[in-house]
Amino acid sequence: MIRYAKSALAAAAACLVLAACTSPADMEPPEVDVPTPLPEGVDFDPEASPAAPDTSCDPLASYSPGSVTAEQARATLDDPDQIAIGISQSTNLMGYRDPETNDLAGFDIDIATAMVQAVMGDATKVRWVPMTSAEREQALADDRVDMVVRTMSITCERWENVEFSTEYYHAGQRLLVTKDSGIAGLAEMTADQQVCTGASSTSVGNIAAVNAEVQPVTVPDFNDCLVLLQQGTVDAVAIDDTILAGMAVQDPTLQVVGETFSVESYGIAFQKDNTDLARFVNGALAAMIADGRWQSSYDKWLAGPLASDAAALTTTYRD
Repeated sequence: MIRYAKSALAAAAACLVLAACTSPADMEPPEVDVPTPLPEGVDFDPEASPAAPDTSCDPLASYSPGSVTAEQARATLDDPDQIAIGISQSTNLMGYRDPETNDLAGFDIDIATAMVQAVMGDATKVRWVPMTSAEREQALADDRVDMVVRTMSITCERWENVEFSTEYYHAGQRLLVTKDSGIAGLAEMTADQQVCTGASSTSVGNIAAVNAEVQPVTVPDFNDCLVLLQQGTVDAVAIDDTILAGMAVQDPTLQVVGETFSVESYGIAFQKDNTDLARFVNGALAAMIADGRWQSSYDKWLAGPLASDAAALTTTYRD
């Protein structure tokens, strides 16, 4: 019995040796084609018509502060004890959640916090509502928020759906590329190159106006463009320079290039017909600019990454 067991073990070992000897010497693991993960809602063939100047209104003309009081402004809120503000919590430098403190931070957050203090008399009486850029107008229409402070450009088209404050920041659109891309600007990009932007931003039309050959790619939230660029799916990102600067700070292998190819005037957005809140906020913005708080916030968040002085703001009232 013992001799039989030893014979069986010897036979098994011989089989293993034989199998090893007869296997291909250069055998390698099989190659598996794993698709690149893409953000939900990405569109590789969006409609892209050159943006034509809209002269149907003066987009920067908002409402004069007049004599609207904080009490009157609070009376327009669904909850007079708390104001709801739509913001980003993922746009570095502008509105993001600090990973060390878990607090919201950035230039937009500074602006919004100052408005909360002015309206409510207490900067803590706020409900922050994170949202994508595509959700901004609908959040106001659905009464989810009282105002939006989220890198929102003032346009005549948007005036049809919301009320705007005066301009609180003057930005421009540029390109973000990898440092070894060789791309120096939007105009030189070719038909076989792709540039990513937000689906609800003004960039798609602006891109087509500068370069009708390059292929735009849109995503619901422009932050997804950073991922597409990092994984090599697109060749560039086109969006406001403030947002691109934040992306470049996050990833030092990227750089902002080219001249600005648009003017983006940021405004605070309110529910349609809520002009009392817009008027009061315009007065609070004017005070923030006059007393130096606006400049201090710019110096803290944007002066270094943009390597430039802040562009002059336009304050215009329609009445």
